[in-house]
Amino acid sequence: MTAMRGETTAAASSTTERRPMSNLAQRALTVLIGGPVALLLVFAGGWAFAAGVIVLAALGAAEFYLLAHGRPEQGSAWVGIPAVVLVGLAYQIGQPGWALPLLLACAIVTFALRFAVHRSSYRAARQALMTVAGVLYIGFPTGFLIAIRGLPEGLLAIGLVLTITWGADSFAYVGGRLFGRHKLAPRISPKKTVEGAITGYLGGMLPALALLAMAAHITPQTVAIAALGPLVAIVGDLLESWMKRLFGAKDSHLRGLNIFPGHGGVLDRIDALIFVTVFCYTAWFILGVSV
Repeated sequence: MTAMRGETTAAASSTTERRPMSNLAQRALTVLIGGPVALLLVFAGGWAFAAGVIVLAALGAAEFYLLAHGRPEQGSAWVGIPAVVLVGLAYQIGQPGWALPLLLACAIVTFALRFAVHRSSYRAARQALMTVAGVLYIGFPTGFLIAIRGLPEGLLAIGLVLTITWGADSFAYVGGRLFGRHKLAPRISPKKTVEGAITGYLGGMLPALALLAMAAHITPQTVAIAALGPLVAIVGDLLESWMKRLFGAKDSHLRGLNIFPGHGGVLDRIDALIFVTVFCYTAWFILGVSV
C-alpha cells in the first residue's frame, strides 16, 4: 500500500512537472526575449530595422494567405509574399512610388496564374483580390513603418507608435483578466471586454503622453495622436479577430512556427501595430502633422 501511494505521489508529481506554461507566463517570456530584440532594431534603424520589419511582414503575409487555406478565394502566397517584401524594400530605398505598380503587377500575375490552373475568370479574380488584400494589409504598413523610422525625428516617431501599440495591447490584456466583466464584441472576439478596452486605451494614451513630454514634443497635434492612437489599436485588434472568425481559425500562427508563444501568430502580435502605423503615417506624411 505504501509503495502504491508512493507511485501515485510520484505520478502526480510528474504530471505537475509536465504541466504546460500558462498563457500569461508565455506572454511574459515572449516580451522578455522579443522586447529587447525589437528595441535594438529600432535604435539601430537603417537596413537592420528594415530587415527585421520585412522578415516579420513576410511571416505575417504567409499567415494571412493560410487563413483561407483550401477555400476558393485563397490568395497566392507565392506572389503575395514577394510583393510584400518588395513593397518594404521600395520604401527602404526611398522609392515609395514603386509600391502601386508592384500592387498592380501582383494582381495581374495572380490572375494569370490562377486562371491557367482553374480556367475560371471569377475564381481567378477572387484569388487575385485576396492576394492584393494581403499586400495592402501587410506590405504597405511595412513600408509606412520603415518610412516613419526614416523621419528626422524617426526614433521618437517609432517610439510613439510602439508605445501606443504595446501599451494598448498589454494593458487591455491585463485589464481584461483583472476587471473584465462586460463583453466588448462577443460575436467577433468573445474574450475581449469593455473593461479591457478601457484599460488598454489608458495604457496606450498615458505612456504616449509621457514619452512626448519627456521629448518636449507636447503639441495639440501630438496629443491628438496619443489620444486617438489607442482607439485605432483596439479597432485593429478587433479586425484581425474578425478575420480569424471569418475563416474559422483560432489563431494565425504557422504550424510548427509559433514564434510568439502566448500571443498567437505574427498577425495576432502586429494587428494593432498595422493600424496604428497607418494612422500615424497618414497624420505625418499625408496630413503634414509634425511629430
